[in-house]
Amino acid sequence: MIDFTIHHKKEPLNKVLAVELPMNADNLSDLLQELGYEPPEKLKVNSKGKPYVIELNSDTNMGFAILERLCDNDTIAELNNLCTVICKCSDQDYIYQTIFNSDVRCINGIKKLFADRFMEFSDKLVLNTSLERKPTELAVKGCIIEKAIPVSHRKFEVITKAPLRDEPLIAENKDIMYFDSKYNMYHCILIYDKDFGDGIVVESEGSDYARYAQYVPQAKIIYEQHRSNHINELRLCCPIEIYQHIYGYPRDNCILDNADMAEYADDINAFIYENDLPAEHEKGLMHWYHPEGPDDEIAEKVQSAHCTVEVINGELTGVITAKIIGELSDEAMERFTDYCVGQLSDGWGESLEQKYMRTECGEINISFWSDDESWALVPEDEYLSDNTQDMEMSM
Repeated sequence: MIDFTIHHKKEPLNKVLAVELPMNADNLSDLLQELGYEPPEKLKVNSKGKPYVIELNSDTNMGFAILERLCDNDTIAELNNLCTVICKCSDQDYIYQTIFNSDVRCINGIKKLFADRFMEFSDKLVLNTSLERKPTELAVKGCIIEKAIPVSHRKFEVITKAPLRDEPLIAENKDIMYFDSKYNMYHCILIYDKDFGDGIVVESEGSDYARYAQYVPQAKIIYEQHRSNHINELRLCCPIEIYQHIYGYPRDNCILDNADMAEYADDINAFIYENDLPAEHEKGLMHWYHPEGPDDEIAEKVQSAHCTVEVINGELTGVITAKIIGELSDEAMERFTDYCVGQLSDGWGESLEQKYMRTECGEINISFWSDDESWALVPEDEYLSDNTQDMEMSM
Protein backbone atom coordinates (compact mmCIF):
# COMPACT_ATOMS: atom_id res chain seq x y z
CA MET A 1 0.00 0.00 0.00
CA ILE A 2 2.66 2.54 1.07
CA ASP A 3 6.38 2.35 0.29
CA PHE A 4 8.48 3.48 3.26
CA THR A 5 12.17 4.34 2.77
CA ILE A 6 14.57 5.74 5.33
CA HIS A 7 18.28 6.52 4.99
CA HIS A 8 20.92 8.51 6.84
CA LYS A 9 22.00 11.72 5.18
CA LYS A 10 25.70 10.92 5.63
CA GLU A 11 25.79 7.15 6.11
CA PRO A 12 26.65 4.60 3.36
CA LEU A 13 23.93 2.92 1.30
CA ASN A 14 23.86 -0.15 3.53
CA LYS A 15 21.98 1.98 6.06
CA VAL A 16 18.99 2.25 3.72
CA LEU A 17 15.75 0.53 4.69
CA ALA A 18 13.01 0.18 2.05
CA VAL A 19 9.86 -1.76 2.92
CA GLU A 20 6.17 -1.77 2.10
CA LEU A 21 3.61 -0.89 4.76
CA PRO A 22 1.79 -2.56 6.34
CA MET A 23 4.21 -5.06 7.79
CA ASN A 24 4.57 -6.88 11.09
CA ALA A 25 5.12 -4.22 13.76
CA ASP A 26 7.83 -6.16 15.62
CA ASN A 27 9.71 -6.91 12.39
CA LEU A 28 9.59 -3.24 11.39
CA SER A 29 10.92 -2.18 14.78
CA ASP A 30 13.72 -4.75 14.64
CA LEU A 31 14.79 -3.70 11.13
CA LEU A 32 14.91 -0.04 12.08
CA GLN A 33 16.89 -0.57 15.26
CA GLU A 34 19.35 -2.95 13.55
CA LEU A 35 20.28 -0.06 11.25
CA GLY A 36 20.58 2.41 14.12
CA TYR A 37 17.28 4.23 13.72
CA GLU A 38 14.73 5.14 16.36
CA PRO A 39 11.79 2.75 16.89
CA PRO A 40 8.75 3.43 14.67
CA GLU A 41 6.84 4.90 17.64
CA LYS A 42 9.34 7.79 17.69
CA LEU A 43 9.83 8.25 13.95
CA LYS A 44 7.73 11.14 12.67
CA VAL A 45 6.62 11.00 9.03
CA ASN A 46 8.20 14.44 8.57
CA SER A 47 11.97 14.03 8.96
CA LYS A 48 12.81 17.72 8.55
CA GLY A 49 15.75 18.61 10.80
CA LYS A 50 16.64 14.98 11.45
CA PRO A 51 19.91 13.24 10.48
CA TYR A 52 17.89 10.90 8.27
CA VAL A 53 15.46 11.23 5.38
CA ILE A 54 12.06 9.52 5.26
CA GLU A 55 10.29 9.02 1.94
CA LEU A 56 6.69 7.80 1.64
CA ASN A 57 5.16 6.89 -1.70
CA SER A 58 2.27 4.84 -3.06
CA ASP A 59 1.02 3.74 -6.45
CA THR A 60 -2.49 2.99 -5.15
CA ASN A 61 -5.41 5.40 -4.75
CA MET A 62 -5.86 4.31 -1.14
CA GLY A 63 -2.23 4.89 -0.25
CA PHE A 64 -2.17 8.25 -2.00
CA ALA A 65 -5.33 9.40 -0.19
CA ILE A 66 -3.77 8.49 3.16
CA LEU A 67 -0.45 10.20 2.39
CA GLU A 68 -2.26 13.40 1.41
CA ARG A 69 -3.81 13.57 4.87
CA LEU A 70 -0.76 12.99 7.06
CA CYS A 71 0.43 15.68 9.44
CA ASP A 72 3.94 16.30 10.76
CA ASN A 73 3.25 14.71 14.16
CA ASP A 74 2.04 11.38 12.76
CA THR A 75 4.46 8.53 13.37
CA ILE A 76 5.53 5.57 11.24
CA ALA A 77 4.07 3.22 13.85
CA GLU A 78 0.67 4.93 13.60
CA LEU A 79 0.83 4.81 9.81
CA ASN A 80 1.73 1.11 9.83
CA ASN A 81 -1.14 0.34 12.22
CA LEU A 82 -3.59 2.29 10.05
CA CYS A 83 -2.48 0.43 6.92
CA THR A 84 -2.67 -2.92 8.74
CA VAL A 85 -6.31 -2.44 9.71
CA ILE A 86 -7.40 -0.97 6.38
CA CYS A 87 -5.72 -3.71 4.33
CA LYS A 88 -7.83 -6.34 6.11
CA CYS A 89 -11.01 -4.70 4.83
CA SER A 90 -12.45 -6.29 1.68
CA ASP A 91 -14.54 -3.25 0.75
CA GLN A 92 -11.57 -1.09 -0.19
CA ASP A 93 -13.67 1.20 -2.37
CA TYR A 94 -15.89 2.18 0.57
CA ILE A 95 -12.85 2.95 2.75
CA TYR A 96 -11.17 4.92 -0.03
CA GLN A 97 -14.26 6.99 -0.85
CA THR A 98 -14.80 7.81 2.84
CA ILE A 99 -11.21 9.01 3.25
CA PHE A 100 -11.12 10.79 -0.12
CA ASN A 101 -14.33 12.73 0.54
CA SER A 102 -13.23 13.81 4.03
CA ASP A 103 -11.26 16.87 5.06
CA VAL A 104 -9.30 15.21 7.88
CA ARG A 105 -5.62 16.05 8.14
CA CYS A 106 -3.99 13.45 10.40
CA ILE A 107 -4.04 9.74 11.17
CA ASN A 108 -6.24 10.26 14.22
CA GLY A 109 -8.69 12.06 11.99
CA ILE A 110 -8.81 9.10 9.59
CA LYS A 111 -9.34 6.73 12.52
CA LYS A 112 -12.28 8.80 13.77
CA LEU A 113 -13.98 8.31 10.40
CA PHE A 114 -14.21 4.60 11.22
CA ALA A 115 -14.27 4.64 15.03
CA ASP A 116 -17.76 3.13 15.07
CA ARG A 117 -16.63 0.32 12.79
CA PHE A 118 -13.09 -0.65 13.76
CA MET A 119 -12.50 -1.33 17.45
CA GLU A 120 -8.78 -0.61 16.88
CA PHE A 121 -9.67 2.99 16.03
CA SER A 122 -11.83 3.81 19.05
CA ASP A 123 -10.72 4.80 22.56
CA LYS A 124 -13.98 3.41 23.91
CA LEU A 125 -15.95 0.28 23.21
CA VAL A 126 -18.59 1.01 20.56
CA LEU A 127 -21.53 -1.36 20.10
CA ASN A 128 -24.12 -0.98 17.37
CA THR A 129 -27.40 -2.22 18.81
CA SER A 130 -31.00 -1.24 19.49
CA LEU A 131 -32.18 -0.27 22.98
CA GLU A 132 -35.69 -0.90 24.26
CA ARG A 133 -37.33 1.86 26.24
CA LYS A 134 -38.34 0.78 29.74
CA PRO A 135 -38.17 -2.96 29.11
CA THR A 136 -40.09 -5.03 31.61
CA GLU A 137 -38.04 -8.11 30.79
CA LEU A 138 -35.07 -8.98 28.61
CA ALA A 139 -36.02 -12.50 27.57
CA VAL A 140 -33.67 -14.58 25.46
CA LYS A 141 -33.54 -18.04 23.89
CA GLY A 142 -30.52 -20.09 23.01
CA CYS A 143 -29.36 -19.96 19.39
CA ILE A 144 -27.11 -22.66 17.98
CA ILE A 145 -25.07 -21.31 15.06
CA GLU A 146 -25.14 -24.01 12.41
CA LYS A 147 -23.15 -21.95 9.94
CA ALA A 148 -21.37 -18.58 9.89
CA ILE A 149 -21.28 -16.66 6.61
CA PRO A 150 -18.94 -13.67 6.14
CA VAL A 151 -20.10 -11.00 3.69
CA SER A 152 -18.80 -7.64 2.51
CA HIS A 153 -19.89 -4.45 4.26
CA ARG A 154 -22.10 -3.47 1.33
CA LYS A 155 -23.79 -6.87 1.24
CA PHE A 156 -24.36 -6.72 5.00
CA GLU A 157 -26.00 -3.30 4.69
CA VAL A 158 -28.31 -4.60 1.94
CA ILE A 159 -29.49 -7.45 4.16
CA THR A 160 -29.93 -5.41 7.34
CA LYS A 161 -31.78 -2.57 5.63
CA ALA A 162 -34.36 -4.94 4.15
CA PRO A 163 -34.44 -8.12 6.27
CA LEU A 164 -37.85 -9.16 4.90
CA ARG A 165 -36.57 -9.26 1.34
CA ASP A 166 -35.75 -12.70 -0.09
CA GLU A 167 -32.04 -13.31 0.29
CA PRO A 168 -30.15 -16.06 -1.64
CA LEU A 169 -27.81 -16.72 1.29
CA ILE A 170 -30.80 -17.47 3.51
CA ALA A 171 -32.57 -19.52 0.85
CA GLU A 172 -29.46 -21.67 0.30
CA ASN A 173 -29.27 -22.51 4.01
CA LYS A 174 -32.92 -22.64 5.10
CA ASP A 175 -32.78 -26.43 5.54
CA ILE A 176 -30.40 -26.09 8.51
CA MET A 177 -32.52 -23.48 10.31
CA TYR A 178 -35.34 -24.53 12.63
CA PHE A 179 -36.68 -24.30 16.18
CA ASP A 180 -36.16 -27.32 18.44
CA SER A 181 -39.15 -27.26 20.78
CA LYS A 182 -37.81 -30.17 22.83
CA TYR A 183 -34.74 -28.21 23.95
CA ASN A 184 -36.22 -24.74 23.38
CA MET A 185 -33.33 -23.81 21.05
CA TYR A 186 -33.14 -22.03 17.72
CA HIS A 187 -30.83 -23.46 15.06
CA CYS A 188 -29.60 -20.49 13.07
CA ILE A 189 -27.08 -19.07 10.66
CA LEU A 190 -24.87 -16.10 11.46
CA ILE A 191 -24.31 -13.57 8.69
CA TYR A 192 -21.56 -11.16 9.64
CA ASP A 193 -19.81 -8.15 8.16
CA LYS A 194 -16.25 -9.36 7.56
CA ASP A 195 -15.00 -5.78 7.36
CA PHE A 196 -16.59 -4.11 10.38
CA GLY A 197 -17.58 -7.09 12.50
CA ASP A 198 -21.29 -6.79 13.28
CA GLY A 199 -23.66 -9.62 12.39
CA ILE A 200 -27.22 -10.90 12.40
CA VAL A 201 -28.50 -14.24 13.66
CA VAL A 202 -31.21 -15.62 11.40
CA GLU A 203 -33.76 -18.43 11.75
CA SER A 204 -35.86 -18.31 8.59
CA GLU A 205 -38.31 -21.08 9.56
CA GLY A 206 -38.25 -22.44 6.01
CA SER A 207 -38.53 -19.04 4.34
CA ASP A 208 -36.09 -17.28 2.01
CA TYR A 209 -35.94 -14.18 4.22
CA ALA A 210 -35.03 -13.41 7.84
CA ARG A 211 -38.32 -14.35 9.50
CA TYR A 212 -36.64 -14.40 12.91
CA ALA A 213 -33.52 -12.29 13.28
CA GLN A 214 -31.43 -10.42 15.82
CA TYR A 215 -28.62 -7.92 15.33
CA VAL A 216 -25.41 -8.94 17.14
CA PRO A 217 -22.70 -6.29 17.63
CA GLN A 218 -19.11 -7.46 17.08
CA ALA A 219 -20.33 -10.89 16.01
CA LYS A 220 -17.14 -11.49 14.03
CA ILE A 221 -14.99 -11.22 17.16
CA ILE A 222 -17.34 -13.51 19.09
CA TYR A 223 -17.28 -16.07 16.28
CA GLU A 224 -13.50 -15.91 15.77
CA GLN A 225 -12.92 -16.26 19.51
CA HIS A 226 -15.10 -19.37 19.50
CA ARG A 227 -13.11 -20.76 16.58
CA SER A 228 -9.77 -20.01 18.24
CA ASN A 229 -10.87 -21.93 21.33
CA HIS A 230 -11.49 -25.00 19.18
CA ILE A 231 -8.34 -25.00 17.04
CA ASN A 232 -6.35 -28.22 16.89
CA GLU A 233 -2.91 -28.74 15.41
CA LEU A 234 -2.33 -31.38 12.73
CA ARG A 235 1.23 -32.25 11.72
CA LEU A 236 2.05 -34.09 8.51
CA CYS A 237 5.61 -35.31 7.92
CA CYS A 238 7.60 -36.36 4.87
CA PRO A 239 11.21 -37.10 3.92
CA ILE A 240 13.08 -34.21 2.29
CA GLU A 241 16.04 -34.17 -0.06
CA ILE A 242 18.81 -31.58 0.15
CA TYR A 243 21.42 -31.46 -2.57
CA GLN A 244 24.29 -29.21 -3.54
CA HIS A 245 24.03 -27.12 -6.65
CA ILE A 246 27.21 -27.98 -8.55
CA TYR A 247 27.23 -27.07 -12.22
CA GLY A 248 27.73 -30.09 -14.48
CA TYR A 249 27.18 -32.68 -11.74
CA PRO A 250 24.08 -34.93 -11.73
CA ARG A 251 21.70 -34.25 -8.86
CA ASP A 252 21.96 -37.83 -7.57
CA ASN A 253 25.69 -37.32 -7.00
CA CYS A 254 25.13 -34.17 -4.94
CA ILE A 255 22.58 -35.34 -2.36
CA LEU A 256 23.58 -34.43 1.21
CA ASP A 257 22.98 -36.49 4.32
CA ASN A 258 19.94 -35.23 6.24
CA ALA A 259 21.62 -36.06 9.54
CA ASP A 260 24.63 -33.90 8.61
CA MET A 261 22.30 -31.06 7.59
CA ALA A 262 20.39 -31.10 10.91
CA GLU A 263 22.45 -28.16 12.20
CA TYR A 264 21.02 -25.99 9.39
CA ALA A 265 17.36 -26.43 10.45
CA ASP A 266 16.93 -22.86 11.73
CA ASP A 267 18.71 -21.37 8.72
CA ILE A 268 16.55 -23.37 6.30
CA ASN A 269 13.34 -22.30 8.08
CA ALA A 270 14.45 -18.66 7.89
CA PHE A 271 15.19 -19.17 4.18
CA ILE A 272 11.73 -20.68 3.64
CA TYR A 273 10.02 -17.76 5.41
CA GLU A 274 12.01 -15.14 3.49
CA ASN A 275 11.21 -16.75 0.15
CA ASP A 276 7.51 -17.17 0.82
CA LEU A 277 5.25 -14.52 -0.62
CA PRO A 278 3.94 -12.02 1.98
CA ALA A 279 0.44 -13.32 1.24
CA GLU A 280 1.55 -16.81 2.31
CA HIS A 281 2.79 -15.79 5.76
CA GLU A 282 -0.65 -15.91 7.35
CA LYS A 283 -2.21 -19.02 5.77
CA GLY A 284 0.72 -20.84 4.18
CA LEU A 285 -0.38 -23.45 1.63
CA MET A 286 -4.03 -22.59 2.31
CA HIS A 287 -3.51 -19.25 0.58
CA TRP A 288 -3.66 -21.17 -2.71
CA TYR A 289 -6.55 -23.46 -1.83
CA HIS A 290 -9.68 -23.19 -3.99
CA PRO A 291 -12.87 -24.55 -2.36
CA GLU A 292 -14.79 -27.18 -4.26
CA GLY A 293 -18.09 -25.58 -3.24
CA PRO A 294 -19.77 -23.28 -0.69
CA ASP A 295 -19.69 -26.00 1.99
CA ASP A 296 -16.13 -27.20 1.41
CA GLU A 297 -15.02 -28.72 4.73
CA ILE A 298 -11.33 -28.00 4.14
CA ALA A 299 -11.93 -24.31 3.43
CA GLU A 300 -14.17 -24.04 6.48
CA LYS A 301 -11.94 -25.83 8.98
CA VAL A 302 -8.29 -25.54 7.89
CA GLN A 303 -7.05 -22.09 8.85
CA SER A 304 -3.42 -22.44 7.83
CA ALA A 305 -0.80 -24.96 6.72
CA HIS A 306 2.84 -23.92 7.03
CA CYS A 307 5.88 -25.85 5.84
CA THR A 308 9.06 -26.10 7.92
CA VAL A 309 11.88 -28.54 8.54
CA GLU A 310 12.51 -30.19 11.90
CA VAL A 311 15.04 -32.65 13.27
CA ILE A 312 13.20 -35.95 13.83
CA ASN A 313 15.18 -39.01 14.90
CA GLY A 314 18.38 -37.11 14.15
CA GLU A 315 17.49 -36.21 10.55
CA LEU A 316 15.98 -33.17 8.86
CA THR A 317 12.36 -33.87 8.04
CA GLY A 318 9.68 -31.91 6.21
CA VAL A 319 6.74 -30.89 8.39
CA ILE A 320 3.41 -29.30 7.48
CA THR A 321 1.75 -27.80 10.55
CA ALA A 322 -1.96 -27.19 9.98
CA LYS A 323 -4.31 -25.27 12.28
CA ILE A 324 -7.73 -26.90 12.13
CA ILE A 325 -11.02 -26.01 13.78
CA GLY A 326 -12.34 -29.22 15.27
CA GLU A 327 -11.45 -32.31 13.27
CA LEU A 328 -11.56 -33.23 9.60
CA SER A 329 -13.70 -36.09 8.39
CA ASP A 330 -11.85 -39.04 6.83
CA GLU A 331 -12.85 -37.89 3.35
CA ALA A 332 -11.70 -34.29 3.99
CA MET A 333 -8.46 -35.52 5.56
CA GLU A 334 -7.69 -37.55 2.45
CA ARG A 335 -8.43 -34.58 0.18
CA PHE A 336 -6.35 -32.23 2.35
CA THR A 337 -3.38 -34.61 2.28
CA ASP A 338 -3.68 -34.93 -1.50
CA TYR A 339 -3.81 -31.14 -1.80
CA CYS A 340 -0.64 -30.77 0.28
CA VAL A 341 1.15 -33.43 -1.79
CA GLY A 342 0.21 -31.48 -4.93
CA GLN A 343 1.61 -28.28 -3.45
CA LEU A 344 4.87 -29.98 -2.44
CA SER A 345 5.35 -31.58 -5.86
CA ASP A 346 4.15 -28.91 -8.30
CA GLY A 347 3.25 -25.70 -6.45
CA TRP A 348 4.91 -24.29 -3.37
CA GLY A 349 7.50 -27.08 -3.20
CA GLU A 350 8.58 -26.71 -6.80
CA SER A 351 9.01 -22.95 -6.33
CA LEU A 352 11.16 -23.51 -3.23
CA GLU A 353 13.33 -26.14 -4.90
CA GLN A 354 14.20 -23.76 -7.73
CA LYS A 355 15.76 -21.29 -5.28
CA TYR A 356 19.35 -21.57 -4.06
CA MET A 357 20.29 -21.24 -0.40
CA ARG A 358 23.84 -20.25 0.40
CA THR A 359 25.59 -22.22 3.14
CA GLU A 360 29.13 -22.93 4.28
CA CYS A 361 29.13 -26.00 2.04
CA GLY A 362 27.98 -24.05 -1.00
CA GLU A 363 24.62 -23.44 -2.61
CA ILE A 364 21.95 -26.01 -1.81
CA ASN A 365 18.46 -26.82 -3.02
CA ILE A 366 15.68 -28.15 -0.79
CA SER A 367 13.05 -30.56 -2.08
CA PHE A 368 9.99 -31.52 -0.04
CA TRP A 369 8.90 -34.10 -2.63
CA SER A 370 10.32 -37.13 -4.39
CA ASP A 371 9.01 -39.57 -6.99
CA ASP A 372 10.63 -42.40 -5.05
CA GLU A 373 8.09 -45.04 -4.02
CA SER A 374 9.20 -44.76 -0.40
CA TRP A 375 8.22 -41.06 -0.22
CA ALA A 376 4.94 -40.30 1.56
CA LEU A 377 3.23 -37.48 3.44
CA VAL A 378 1.68 -38.95 6.57
CA PRO A 379 0.50 -37.86 10.05
CA GLU A 380 3.34 -37.34 12.52
CA ASP A 381 2.51 -40.34 14.71
CA GLU A 382 2.54 -42.64 11.68
CA TYR A 383 5.82 -41.14 10.48
CA LEU A 384 7.45 -41.58 13.88
CA SER A 385 6.21 -45.17 14.09
CA ASP A 386 7.54 -46.06 10.64
CA ASN A 387 10.92 -44.44 11.32
CA THR A 388 11.27 -46.12 14.69
CA GLN A 389 10.62 -49.51 13.07
CA ASP A 390 13.19 -48.75 10.35
CA MET A 391 15.78 -47.81 12.98
CA GLU A 392 15.14 -50.98 14.96
CA MET A 393 15.46 -53.16 11.85
CA SER A 394 18.76 -51.49 10.90
CA MET A 395 20.30 -52.14 14.35
